[in-house]
Amino acid sequence: MFESSPLPLNKREILRYLGYKRKQELTPAMEQTIEELMLEVQTVAQPRYSFQIFDCQPLPEVPAIQVVGTDLILKGKSIYNHLKSAEQVVLLAATLGIEVERRIRQYELTELSKSLILDACCTEYIEKICDFAECEIANEMPEAFMNRRFSPGYGDLPLATQPDFFAVLEADKKLGIHLSSSLLMIPRKSITAIIGLFADEAVARPRRKGNTCKDCSMQTTCNYRR
Repeated sequence: MFESSPLPLNKREILRYLGYKRKQELTPAMEQTIEELMLEVQTVAQPRYSFQIFDCQPLPEVPAIQVVGTDLILKGKSIYNHLKSAEQVVLLAATLGIEVERRIRQYELTELSKSLILDACCTEYIEKICDFAECEIANEMPEAFMNRRFSPGYGDLPLATQPDFFAVLEADKKLGIHLSSSLLMIPRKSITAIIGLFADEAVARPRRKGNTCKDCSMQTTCNYRR
C-alpha cells in the first residue's frame, strides 16, 4: 500500500514490552523468532497517520484546554498542565491497520507465544510511526518546541474525549480507525495523541525524548500521512 521503506524497530524496546530484563539472555530460537516477527510486522502492517495543528486557549477555571476553531475541549488538570503554556496544539492519530490485528489473532489460535511477541513488535512499530509523524511536525514548525505526546486516558483526561477528537481529525474516514462502544480503538494498534507547540523551550515540558529531528534517521519521503 505504501512505497516507503519500513521504519527500523528497536529490539531492546520489544524485549522491554515482553518483560525481559536488560541483561537477560535470549535463546537462539527466541532470537530468531523475534527477528522473524519484526520483519513480519513490517511486511504486514499498513501504517498511516494524520495530524492537524490548532491554536489553543487555556481555561484555568475548569481546568481545560480549548482547541480553537473546534468543539473539542480537553478537560483535566493533567492535560491543562501539559498545554497551559503552549502556543498551539497538535492532534495526531496513527494506526498500523487491520491486517496486523488479524495476524495476531491467528497466532492466538495456533502459537500463543508468537502472538505475544508480534503484539510487542506492533507496539514498537506504532510508536515509531508516531515518532516519524513528530519529525514531520518539527519540520513543518521549525520555530516551535514540542513536548511529549499525551493521549486520552492518561492522567485525568478521560477516554470520553475520543469521539470529539475523532470528529476533528476524521480518523474513521482518513485512517479507518473506529471506536467501540467502550471507546477503545479498532484496530487496537492505533494511537491518538496530543502534542503542545511552544515558543519557549524552557516551558515545553515534559521534554521529548531523543533527537531534535533535524538529523533523524527517519527523515525520508513520507508516504504514511493521510
